[in-house]
Amino acid sequence: MGMHDAVEALIGDLYWQIDQMKPRGIKNAAGNPYNPSYYKRGLQKAIDRGDPEVIEYLRRFLYKPPSDGYKKLEEADSLDLACEALVADADKPYASLFSDTDRSAARNRLAPHQAAIDVRKAEQLARIAAARATLKEAGLPRRPDLEASLRTRHPD
Repeated sequence: MGMHDAVEALIGDLYWQIDQMKPRGIKNAAGNPYNPSYYKRGLQKAIDRGDPEVIEYLRRFLYKPPSDGYKKLEEADSLDLACEALVADADKPYASLFSDTDRSAARNRLAPHQAAIDVRKAEQLARIAAARATLKEAGLPRRPDLEASLRTRHPD
């Protein structure tokens, strides 16, 4: 695959990521669907300037602090929609556009945020398990017993 075709595939994936934000329910501070307008404008300017600028536009994200938009992706457990996820994936058809150093930087940027998501999910699973254990300890009626009890209270 030539450079132009690789960049076109990359651009397609970048726009796919942007398009997924609304269906995934990613919200702005006001609770409205998040629109990464700054990111989209920068991407369009890079596209207008040519293929090397698109690559450089993404590289810049790898080496700067996370933006508010990036934090929104983390909060929504959607880091797969961050451009770093595309750069980090050595199996993508455009992987040759990025160096091993770029991929490493992308993974390093994603790692602590993915770890925070994993901790949050583990805590949620622990709360669910504790609630189930509490319910089980309480000896709540089994479903057939519960249904029979409800039928006696509310006959048809």
